[in-house]
Amino acid sequence: MDQIEEIRSKVDIVQLVSEYVPLKKAGRNWRATCPFHAEKTPSFMVSPELGIFKCFGCGRGGSIFQFLMEFEKMDFGEALRFLAKRAGVKLVSYRPAGEEAEKEKLFQINHLASEFYHYLLLNHRVGQPALRYILGRGITRESITVFGIGYAPNLWDGLRRYLVGRKGYQPEDLERAGLAGGGRESHDQFRDRLMFPLKDHRGNVRGFAGRILPSGDREAPKYINTPETLVYHKSDLLYGLSVAKEAIKKEDAAVVVEGELDAISSYQAGVQNVVAIKGSALTEGQAGLLKRFCQKIILALDADLAGDMAARRGVEIADNAGFEVRVASLGSFKDPDEAAQKDAGLFKKQLAEAVPVFDFLITSAFSRFPQGTAEAKRKIGQELVPVLVKISDEIVKAHYVKELAARLGIAEEAVWEQIKKTQNSKLKIQNSTSEENQSAKMPKSRREVLEEYLLAILFQAEELKILQKRELRNLLATPAFLRILETLDNFTEEKKKFGPKGFAKELPEELKEIFSNLYLFDLGDLLRDEEKKDREIEKTKRDLADLVLREKLAELSRLIKGLEEEGKEEELGKLQEEFRRLSQKLA
Repeated sequence: MDQIEEIRSKVDIVQLVSEYVPLKKAGRNWRATCPFHAEKTPSFMVSPELGIFKCFGCGRGGSIFQFLMEFEKMDFGEALRFLAKRAGVKLVSYRPAGEEAEKEKLFQINHLASEFYHYLLLNHRVGQPALRYILGRGITRESITVFGIGYAPNLWDGLRRYLVGRKGYQPEDLERAGLAGGGRESHDQFRDRLMFPLKDHRGNVRGFAGRILPSGDREAPKYINTPETLVYHKSDLLYGLSVAKEAIKKEDAAVVVEGELDAISSYQAGVQNVVAIKGSALTEGQAGLLKRFCQKIILALDADLAGDMAARRGVEIADNAGFEVRVASLGSFKDPDEAAQKDAGLFKKQLAEAVPVFDFLITSAFSRFPQGTAEAKRKIGQELVPVLVKISDEIVKAHYVKELAARLGIAEEAVWEQIKKTQNSKLKIQNSTSEENQSAKMPKSRREVLEEYLLAILFQAEELKILQKRELRNLLATPAFLRILETLDNFTEEKKKFGPKGFAKELPEELKEIFSNLYLFDLGDLLRDEEKKDREIEKTKRDLADLVLREKLAELSRLIKGLEEEGKEEELGKLQEEFRRLSQKLA
């Protein structure tokens, strides 16, 4: 047994997946709503016997390795090391290559750069002005350590000399990490800046945000970030999540702020379930990441959420992801950093009193337009109806339609009519531009559905005698299913004990996924009731037999028509007799 197979055999896939997704028993398998796409009806299945998962909605599937690679965005090597440690297996032979090896190198470079910057801030005279500044901003030494804050010296090659001269990396490596530019004569990307390491939720340093010091170049941008690299993607990262994730789980809520200092000051004030985004817009990647840890988001953003279209798109993304979204008013404070530093108690109270986001948007709209005039009502409607259209929960939508109508002093029907117009307009645009994006996947025929359902029951119930009967083969037409049954014949002839995992290994590669789908097919509690299971098997066999007869009748009808045109009476009579016999059998 190789080490990969050893790890697979030692890690229980149900236990692993249940740490990320709440699973419920479904026959021989386990079921959940898919963590990889939004769905209301659960189609994500896990088989402990096969050691695999599969979502029948989005199509993602695989073993414990693929699950971590999809869910945690790990490379195979990361997933392998993580699971080896979990299984107590000491890896001896795996060596990453290609893109995976490049990512590992970038992580190592970023980690060393982070340590270099952090050391200079806390322990070197060159970082003393920056340290005095950050301490003067109310950030404690403890927070500097927790968040790994550092200082990039005002040198063209300070980091380059350390990483290239002392650690043996190439200038090109630093460029690929986004830490330098200029080829062989490269210069440091970050100079004379406070450095905030940008870590993923597992603690890997993926990039940096550099903040200019007050004594720095006034023409330079206040913040510069690592450019997009192989490991850094701004839209997928949440600052502080590696520190805050346990608190977020405990509170089942995440406080979302805009900048690094907002997050750190909030953390110091006792709001430890806090993360920061860049700007005011929550992205799909960030929402998906937070969904792993909590069900509620509290927005405490600098920008005017009601007037900021990007922020409103972020709210739509969060709503579609199923979050409860609330908004905290910061009162007279300009941002969470100031609120947490000047009055931590009041800041916590503001977060506790955060209101549902749609209440906030309605209140904000009414506060910004003169009351009572038809023009004001039109502007309020123009701002709020597109928001109402995008509410995914119809009960919540109806609630806010009623509230908006009451506050405008108009009939609910008028608001509903405007929503309908907006939806129709949006639909026309979508229809005119999305023809090429429509799925080319053909729906399964009734025969395919029945065959798959019958074989799922028979394999999951291990009804080997029925599976090997000629009667069953006569009902099936799907070549892949017939080939699986042929393999089963060979398997049993060799007197091997049937087990789904062992049998799957005997199948050709192109049939393994098809068999896995049969074994992952959601049968609910059907297998628990022996009588119900047997009735379902017989009913499905009858339905398939009817289909076979109908297909034969359709073919006879076509042949009879051809013989009538050709005038072949003798052959015609035989076919007509066969047609009558099958018709009576069907009846």
